[in-house]
Amino acid sequence: MKSIAILGASGGLGAIIATGLAKRAPLCIGYGRNQTKAEGLAADLRKSGCKVQVLQVDIRDSISVKRFIDAACQHTDGLDAIVSATGPMLPLKPLVEVSDDDFDRVYATDVRGAFNVIKHGSRALKESGGGSIVMILTTAVLRTLENDGMSGGPKTAVSALIKQVAREMGPYNVRCNGAALAVIDAGIIYAPELANDSLAQGVIANMVKNTPLGRMGRPEEVAAVIDFLVSPGAGYINGQIIGVDGGFSA
Repeated sequence: MKSIAILGASGGLGAIIATGLAKRAPLCIGYGRNQTKAEGLAADLRKSGCKVQVLQVDIRDSISVKRFIDAACQHTDGLDAIVSATGPMLPLKPLVEVSDDDFDRVYATDVRGAFNVIKHGSRALKESGGGSIVMILTTAVLRTLENDGMSGGPKTAVSALIKQVAREMGPYNVRCNGAALAVIDAGIIYAPELANDSLAQGVIANMVKNTPLGRMGRPEEVAAVIDFLVSPGAGYINGQIIGVDGGFSA
């Protein structure tokens, strides 16, 4: 593969996804605010012989996303895949208790951000001869979960974008899929905003309790699915939302 662009690699889960992808192709890592973590990850990958570029990108801004993807295309001889592992801090609470500001903030990041990535990413991959886009979603798009409307709502909109672009860009060999995650033992679930929130902890515990495998997912298990979806082996998978949730959505 020529190269892979990944947005959100500075997070706990994103870093593990990026580490797996770096074994397959040169990476262009996009970070929002945490330059230190992104540069640290890049330094570790370079020690292993991986070719890595790090750039700041605001996924809410169309021009910023286009600039990032253009730079990723120029990083090597072209671009083969784009992975979006971004996501804002989410309020886990009943929908009627969500503030107007939180609603606007989450939808601006999740939905507008996904639109920007899919729009500019699809165009770039078409020009490169085709490729794969993978968006990280939530299992709440497959099974509605109480107190998780600010995850399920916007990500359901993203799943519709995935299916739309899969149909429209498939003729140009551009594939787009989503990985719908349950509780993963990394990243956001350990954020102080959730760790100190009894309602949020109850939502997380209830999800694990109702997962047939009876445990959280491991980040390496998610990374393996993402790696497969960008690979030639997944060349006939398009427009799909794949649950990586231990059976929670079954």
